Amino acid sequence: MTKGSNEWGVTFGRITFLAQILENHDNISNVSRERDILFTVDRKDPEDRLRILCCDEYAFGITLLNQALAEFKPLNIIFVGGAWHGYTPEAKDECLQRKMGLYNAQELSGGLWRKDYWAYNRKDKKGNPVFAYKSAGS
Repeated sequence: MTKGSNEWGVTFGRITFLAQILENHDNISNVSRERDILFTVDRKDPEDRLRILCCDEYAFGITLLNQALAEFKPLNIIFVGGAWHGYTPEAKDECLQRKMGLYNAQELSGGLWRKDYWAYNRKDKKGNPVFAYKSAGS
């Protein structure tokens, strides 16, 4: 993996972190990267191809979603970063409407197993959905 550059300020460390998640995922058969932060993965089940944008945002909001779509469309999943990163409820809702995954590091692997990859969410002990919501101003 070469050190590229990107206008999104995503560090090489964040990119390699995502690359390792994808390359070690049991449902991924092939991983490629372009434009420094855009990954394409081939899944085994279902047999399909997904485009994943690597970001590094504490609170990924609707403005960044619109920018990502303008620059990288089509997208299937946006990876916002580590377990402490998240997204606004508005961005998550918009992604769900578009059938796009919006995940942090704790959520991505689960989404990659599902046919409806955009609809995965973790659950608490009672079975209620858990989302990585953050305020855009945080």
